[in-house]
Amino acid sequence: QVEKMSGSYKAVQCQKISSTFEEGIKGLQIVDVPRRDLKKGEVRIAIKACGLNFFDLLMLVGRYQHKPPLPFTIGSEGSGIVIEIGKGVTSVEVGQEVSLAMSLGMMAEEAILPGWMCMPKPPKLSHEESAAFPVGFFTAYNGLVQRGHLKEGETVFVTGAAGGMGASAIQLAKALGATVIAGVGSDDKKQYATDIGADHVINYNSEDVKQRIGQITNNKYVDVVYELVGGDVFDKCLRCMADQGRLLVVGFASGKIPSIPANLPLVKIFSVIGVASGESMRRHPELAMEMIAEASRLTNEGKLVPKVEAYDLGSMRDAFTAMAARKIKGKAVVRLTPETPRSKLKKIPSTKKKKKKKKKK
Repeated sequence: QVEKMSGSYKAVQCQKISSTFEEGIKGLQIVDVPRRDLKKGEVRIAIKACGLNFFDLLMLVGRYQHKPPLPFTIGSEGSGIVIEIGKGVTSVEVGQEVSLAMSLGMMAEEAILPGWMCMPKPPKLSHEESAAFPVGFFTAYNGLVQRGHLKEGETVFVTGAAGGMGASAIQLAKALGATVIAGVGSDDKKQYATDIGADHVINYNSEDVKQRIGQITNNKYVDVVYELVGGDVFDKCLRCMADQGRLLVVGFASGKIPSIPANLPLVKIFSVIGVASGESMRRHPELAMEMIAEASRLTNEGKLVPKVEAYDLGSMRDAFTAMAARKIKGKAVVRLTPETPRSKLKKIPSTKKKKKKKKKK
């Protein structure tokens, strides 16, 4: 008989779709969620920290491609400890520290997910850093390596470079031997981009992007653009592509989805490539395994280190507000629960029958 956990846990939920970020953030509620039993193959995680992403904000206003039914628990990545395992789970064990990535449900004291979706937490990272690890670095690897085929010695332009996703791309590009030009929206973010590894930094709101990139590259321009912003910034990137370049469409943090004059890729001979790491992982498990293995390896080697700004659960609205105002350098992380005493971790008894010892005559 499996020992079951009863009661409830706290979670941050969106109760209704709002018209503005401000309204959506105010509407977030910390609620008690009834704890359910595990199904076969599932595990229960005590979430220690949850990483915030810009698309979390888009979900609050119904502008993200994934539109979950209401109410839903916000948060797509986290870090924690396995506290209960269901029947048939062999990939993790109770007490193991794990990193997690799902479309929803991470900003809660607990989360349930299939055991195979748990990744060992990189041992060199804290839970706060681990919570900022999966989405940024998996997307960067999927974009720069698997979709963009970045080579050592090439030049990369990363937009939105001071955010969590941009910082991940800068670190990975440097680890792969590329020259990195960081694009930021204000001068106060320039030093941060330099500190995390960028070779050059451009303020795309106040400088002539094409002219500056031309000066940096001797008018060869960039081999790869890792584009997170959309809108006017995307339009500027179209004019900075090298021959055989790859423009990676990763996100639209500006809220404006751009369109592409089809003659530009034709005349300048560059490719426009969509990057959706979550969908790639679902459709191509072999790519998922490579993403996880390589990002984890580089993290354990100290080449990838998430940069975080941590908030307590009671200040989670401040975290969302700062992200909406683009004041976060790196990634905002919300702390959920303290460490769980190992004496309270629950294990499923072994199903193997113990052999009876023969009595000596």
